[in-house]
Amino acid sequence: MSPVKSFKVFGEPIDILTTGEMTNGRSCMLIQTSPPGGGPPPHSHQNEDETFYVLEGDFEIFSSGQWSKLALGEAVQGNRDAVHTFRNAGTTTGRMLIFASPAGLEKYLEEISVLSIPQDMPQILAISERYGIKFAL
Repeated sequence: MSPVKSFKVFGEPIDILTTGEMTNGRSCMLIQTSPPGGGPPPHSHQNEDETFYVLEGDFEIFSSGQWSKLALGEAVQGNRDAVHTFRNAGTTTGRMLIFASPAGLEKYLEEISVLSIPQDMPQILAISERYGIKFAL
């Protein structure tokens, strides 16, 4: 499936595969490409549940206060309101497929894609609050 939109968030490429407009708001799907050590900061979502699926590379997921290894082709559920993240624990670039329900995550990511940490952190936090996303800083 070809991306309908691509951009970078905090330097990591994001390919949007499906949007809320395509699914009547029910879900969105994207691929995040992460270098070794890459991945999003720990955070929680008020609105979305997420499913993470390892397409390529060696990943770990943070959930329930601990890190766990994810095997290639393995999927794990990230429920709303739970602090979670993932990181590329390997030595090569990796790709993670992310399915979010309901949709909205794709709009959030595009909105913050023009911002950088740490200089734009106040604006990132304000946008995140609007989307029900909290960073575990």
